Amino acid sequence: MNIYLIRHAEAEQTSDLKPHEQRELTPKGIAILKASADVWKNYITNIDIILSSPLKRAMQTAEIISEVFDVKTGIMEDNSLLNGGQTEDIPNAAQSLGFNELAMIGHQPDIGTHISILIGANELNCWIPPAAIAKISFDGNPTVGKGKLEFLIPPVNNKG
Repeated sequence: MNIYLIRHAEAEQTSDLKPHEQRELTPKGIAILKASADVWKNYITNIDIILSSPLKRAMQTAEIISEVFDVKTGIMEDNSLLNGGQTEDIPNAAQSLGFNELAMIGHQPDIGTHISILIGANELNCWIPPAAIAKISFDGNPTVGKGKLEFLIPPVNNKG
């Protein structure tokens, strides 16, 4: 099984005019995400399903990835991908769905923490930039500490 942990793309800054949960992707963030996802297609042939934090910027990221990879099963909101979610919930959710290629969209610092814990490198402090992806593979059922970090791809450098 492969789990792709993805940080949402660049979002609007925090503002008194818009609740934190409703912050949207910026035009630059959308462009970088689309260009990055096109590059990911060189390394990922298929995504079976996408799980996403329910926050607007994460769902927008999931929608773009779903479109680029033509994901037929859709997008599932998953509260465990909100900040403060437990890493143990990730392999449990992945296993319960019965798919082999799962993309999960979340937020920093949790995405970096999830990567570290899933590969058994709890002391590793990963900072993941917006629109970056990490592939963690598992032999058989996913288990905390038993994943193998196959790649970590930063976002495409897009000056636009």
